[in-house]
Amino acid sequence: MTAADLSACDELRSLAGWNQTIADWQQFLATQPDGCFVIEERGHVLGCVTTICYGSTLAWIGMMLVHPDERRRGIGRVLMKRCLAYLDGCGIKCMKLDATPAGQPLYEQLGFASEWTLTRWSRSKRGGLFSKSNSPCRDCTPNDLERVIALDATAFGVRREELLRALVAHSERVLVAEAGGQVIGAGLLRSGARANYLGPVVADSPETAASLIGELLSVSASENVFWDIPDANAAAIELAVAHGFERARTLTRMARGEPRVIHQTQHIFAIADPALG
Repeated sequence: MTAADLSACDELRSLAGWNQTIADWQQFLATQPDGCFVIEERGHVLGCVTTICYGSTLAWIGMMLVHPDERRRGIGRVLMKRCLAYLDGCGIKCMKLDATPAGQPLYEQLGFASEWTLTRWSRSKRGGLFSKSNSPCRDCTPNDLERVIALDATAFGVRREELLRALVAHSERVLVAEAGGQVIGAGLLRSGARANYLGPVVADSPETAASLIGELLSVSASENVFWDIPDANAAAIELAVAHGFERARTLTRMARGEPRVIHQTQHIFAIADPALG
């Protein structure tokens, strides 16, 4: 994949109804310039996929897209094998992805195993107005970033500093919750092609998460908000229901390789993105 391919890749994204933007594509390519791939025929991009390496411990595979008219030709398998060869060559120990129901059988054939499920929750303005919270949260400052990165690493399982700095730089709002001089929660609200996106949100407790999420939702100017929640986090689901969100779709988090990176789902109240983990 090169910068010249991004328009075609975003067209595939649009056909699939996904929420990423051109800025997201640019970030994928900037973060892993040798690890993003397209497959083309007679000059037309038929499919694409991205990878992101979080050190040598974990890699994420995302944005697996094949043009609707070109499915059942083995294009997804070719792209995945190219990804796996690249990541194996990088010495990555564990690889993960969030699978759609349609993609899951292919990933299983390639050695991925299911870990847990997550659900996208969606809310539109037609569902009611976001209420302003009285939270103790505040805007994130540059001095907070290292502590936010460390908090995220505790919940996610590995440091993803470059990614988080990029997400913070391009977010509509970034909040932190602090207690005793420690950052105990952080959350982002970002723009998307179809909706604002809530996440990642990590917190030490449901109470901290409720403050962050209430404040983030109160400033959303989107017609819609997407929020991806691990199904194991019952407290996050309760918050989504309380804010008027409804279930939209379910994905399966899958992993290949050892040792597995373990996520602390009780502290993950919103993931970063299915393409990011």
